[in-house]
Amino acid sequence: MSAHLPIPHRPAATASPRVRLMRFCLVHACLALLALLIPTVPARAMIRFDFEQKFFVHPEHQVWDFSMVRPDSVYHIFYHAIPDATPSAARGDTIWHAHSRDLKHWQIDGPVVAVSAEAWEQGAVWAPDVFYDDAGGRWTMAYTSCDAQINQRIALAVSDDLFFWTKADFNPVLEPDPLEYLWDPDGWWSDFRDPFVWREQGLWHILVAARKWYTSGTGILFHATSPDLVTWTDQGPFFINDGADSWRVPESPQYQVIGSWHHLFFGEYDTGGISLISETDPGAWTMADRVMIETGSYAPEVDSFDPGVRLFSRITPFHLPESDSLTYVVRIDTLFTGPDGSAPAIYKPHPLDEHWALHTGIVFDANPTFGDNPLWRGEPSVGMVGNGYFSSQEYYQGPLSGKGAPGVSLGDAALGRLESRPFVITGDMIELLVGGGDYPGTCYVALVAVADSTILFSETGGGQERMTLRRWDVRQYTGVTCFIRIVDDETGPMGHINVDEITEKVFTAAAAPSPPDPGPVATHRAAPNPFNPGTTVSFTLTADAAIRLRILDLRGREVWTGPRRLLPAGPGRLSWRGRDNHGLPAGSGTYLYILEADGRRAAAGKISLLK
Repeated sequence: MSAHLPIPHRPAATASPRVRLMRFCLVHACLALLALLIPTVPARAMIRFDFEQKFFVHPEHQVWDFSMVRPDSVYHIFYHAIPDATPSAARGDTIWHAHSRDLKHWQIDGPVVAVSAEAWEQGAVWAPDVFYDDAGGRWTMAYTSCDAQINQRIALAVSDDLFFWTKADFNPVLEPDPLEYLWDPDGWWSDFRDPFVWREQGLWHILVAARKWYTSGTGILFHATSPDLVTWTDQGPFFINDGADSWRVPESPQYQVIGSWHHLFFGEYDTGGISLISETDPGAWTMADRVMIETGSYAPEVDSFDPGVRLFSRITPFHLPESDSLTYVVRIDTLFTGPDGSAPAIYKPHPLDEHWALHTGIVFDANPTFGDNPLWRGEPSVGMVGNGYFSSQEYYQGPLSGKGAPGVSLGDAALGRLESRPFVITGDMIELLVGGGDYPGTCYVALVAVADSTILFSETGGGQERMTLRRWDVRQYTGVTCFIRIVDDETGPMGHINVDEITEKVFTAAAAPSPPDPGPVATHRAAPNPFNPGTTVSFTLTADAAIRLRILDLRGREVWTGPRRLLPAGPGRLSWRGRDNHGLPAGSGTYLYILEADGRRAAAGKISLLK
């Protein structure tokens, strides 16, 4: 079938997405430079060993189908998320946005697309696929929209800068012909979801997970083409599930042509794992040749942002601490193929290899530790920052790592050693978090001079599991080449060590080496203000802190609360899309924004929403 539905066009005077993103990056660079000039604010880190891995985690939420793009060296991820307590991903009512420069440290910018009052989109919004439309000069998002009975359609939204999105005027832009496909708008749960869009020979192509009126409703990939993203023509099934369970819909498709090979990555309804079919001719695809490239994961995505390098990302589940409930995160690895593009395989490098030249013993092979692993055993928090830390007693490297499981501990009998790659001291101070046993000679973290192996500074856990902040004044060693050593040669009680956030910093005489002010928010402002539809609160932190943005009305009632994010000292930003906690548009008027730092109110201001 075809549809003729206009999409809102960007005004001619609006800057291009690349220009707006360059401005965004320039503002952040200027704020960072300003931070260097403020006496009480530490400068950006030189070396930083924080044990983070390439995961995307939305705190207290399950992360489901997603899409990544990378303009101007900044990664942007779009995904639908639901609270951890929600039993079904079918209840995803919001598509979120976050960005990162290294795939390890992410900033959640807020919701960008949500359910609406329209009957066809009251139930859920899922599975975004984001791409750049050169002809329109803007970013476009194809996504799944669902009515209250979870009958699925494809809708579009557009953006100039990836931060603020506008839906197409006459969504949905694509739905199947019920005479050709097993799809009933008056029934319950009709399959037509998970769009995958690409451009080939002057046409846009889209694949959609659907079911055809074959025997008992066969799972297929719907295929349509369009010259302009407005008018779509059904080209017939791109792939038909000809396996024993032909009713299973091939979900979250990724079609990749590598060399002379055509690869189809997909999931299957109600089946944990990612399937792959590869042929030199896509017309020869058959489920008889299907291989399971990975079990225990869903919703694959393959991206090529750098020549010869392909990222392989997917969502993966694990149990919540002390619970039978699952949550989901995105794991990011690399996809390798043969020289001719054949035989794709997932490469999972050891996460310590990037910064650590030596790691011996099982305790180091199983690190970094993913999550606050003691919580899974019902023990107190270890006081980690972010999603990863080092512990010589823990044995859980994270979902799909093959190293341990949530809550597993090696105990104090395991031994080993970890040494970083050498670096030259250029800052004034090294901060680190340390916990664990108190064995100075056999269980410690140290700064070591390369030239003669002299230990310049050393710390033990001091006999407490929860990590505490330590500081080394390294000004006398400027220019000296050093490395970090972590040692566990101890099997006695509490014979282990916990380490996180090893960070080199500079300070002025006024600031050194006393800790920063208790109130970490130094400056803050909201812009635009007044605004429509969204605004961003920019701020400067004098210390690392867990930051959350809350929106209240003038009577103090909560309108919207964003996720808590662990952010480093320096400039930061959090956005509000102008919607309440249910995803519905907030009314015109004046609101209060509250910045919470480490659970306490740290700053506040007024904003006005005009419509």
